[in-house]
Amino acid sequence: MTASQKSLFRANRELIERLRPIPDDLLRFEQQWIDRAISESLTTQQPSSLSQLRSMLDALIEQEQAEEPPTARYVAQDMTLDEFKILVQEFALDGLTEAQVFYHLMPRLSLAAQMPMLRMMIDEFGSGNIQRAHTTLYKVLLKELGMPTDLESNIQANGEAGCSFPNMFCWLTMRADDPSYFAGVITYFETVVPFFFGCYTTLCERLGIKAHTYYSEHVHIDVFHALEGQRLLKAMDSDHKLDYTKAWQGICMGRLITNNAFDQAVYKAQANTVAGEVAHA
Repeated sequence: MTASQKSLFRANRELIERLRPIPDDLLRFEQQWIDRAISESLTTQQPSSLSQLRSMLDALIEQEQAEEPPTARYVAQDMTLDEFKILVQEFALDGLTEAQVFYHLMPRLSLAAQMPMLRMMIDEFGSGNIQRAHTTLYKVLLKELGMPTDLESNIQANGEAGCSFPNMFCWLTMRADDPSYFAGVITYFETVVPFFFGCYTTLCERLGIKAHTYYSEHVHIDVFHALEGQRLLKAMDSDHKLDYTKAWQGICMGRLITNNAFDQAVYKAQANTVAGEVAHA
């Protein structure tokens, strides 16, 4: 088996569903990938306290709100329906398994730190109502677009960047040596989604997508999840379990991997459209 993000995703599913150990070559591939992402996103300044970590995160969020990526602008203003289908497919591996790996993190946290995570997970799984679970909402979107809702079809269709996003969460929850990485990533991610997903909700309104709830729900609920992320950081800090440096490295690494996955998905959508136009010329 050739080591790749796709083979790593399959191995992660085998571990989760059948308890089959991940082969050593894939674990080496994964660690090299994570180490490279941390190195490439490393900043000169590193936090030495929770207050400093929060200040640095606030500054990063402010910067992101002020600088809309060209790819996000394209999604909101110009992306076609056929291109949107590819973008949706590239994030289907996450959408179809959303938050499942969070269960693996829970025993690694103190009881106090588990509470904000539990409140986030309750929302992820629709408060026990399967019709409101985020994975169900993603399946409804896929169905409206006339796309397959089974995991295998979407694994086959996905590119490397699309596989990397859910793989990151598998590493964070199951193999990272410290939950601080996850605490940083989840707090960052839940904070940016309410404004970043604006490009999706704008597109859905422009193209008349009825199954927009997956995106609009995140814009609404992740405002509260961002607060829970802050409570997670605080609980870990109170337990003397928060490594400020690793939390910040998690934020920067997670930002790099997430932005790359999104950008590559948009580029793939655009390239496929161009290829289709050439083929029909």
